[in-house]
Amino acid sequence: MLTIQLIKKLVTYSWLCLGGLLPGVAFAAGIDTGEAAMTSIQSWLNTWIPVACAICIMVCAFAWMLHLISISWASRVAIGLIFIGSASYLVSLMGVSG
Repeated sequence: MLTIQLIKKLVTYSWLCLGGLLPGVAFAAGIDTGEAAMTSIQSWLNTWIPVACAICIMVCAFAWMLHLISISWASRVAIGLIFIGSASYLVSLMGVSG
């Protein structure tokens, strides 16, 4: 039983040391982590959120065709998802990765 606890502590300390070391290596290599984060945010706003909203709208329409949800609820969800996807895309056009 003592060896399992020892292994758990060893793994925990290894992850902590690795977590402290990796940001230093990224800065030493000249990686601009702020620019990478902003590019990632722009990618999410520009591509992934509108695509996810479109897929959810299709799922909602399919659920309505199978009579799993009512048309009033499906239309409200679809309109909300259209607003979310459009707003996300418009925000991405404002130049987040400046």
